[in-house]
Amino acid sequence: MYGKDLPLEMAYDFYIACSGLTGAAARFVIEQTEEWYCQWHRSINTLHIAEYYNMLFKNHYWLNGSLLNQQELALPEVTLMEFGIDATTHPLKIRRRLEEMRTMEGANNLSTCFQAHNAVGRSRRG
Repeated sequence: MYGKDLPLEMAYDFYIACSGLTGAAARFVIEQTEEWYCQWHRSINTLHIAEYYNMLFKNHYWLNGSLLNQQELALPEVTLMEFGIDATTHPLKIRRRLEEMRTMEGANNLSTCFQAHNAVGRSRRG
């Protein structure tokens, strides 16, 4: 049985008749519909197999496994935008390099500070 307890053969026969398909195209619809139905029927507990547009309710829905709710609206998924060092491909390498730079900068600042302090001390002495 297809959706709404419609026999599968009747569903694809109806589609073929309405679309005017013949020959290879009609065979393709039959084979593809049977394949999709088998996949859906075997995927009894699978969520979000595919998204489809429901013409009656004029909305997008999820096609879920055959034992699950078929009236689940397909709402846009919320995606978080990652930014900063963690969003890069090499966060550890960047963190190490920043730490090296801070350490070097700190050493340079200490050295500069020490040199300035000694220069001031010398000028006072002299």
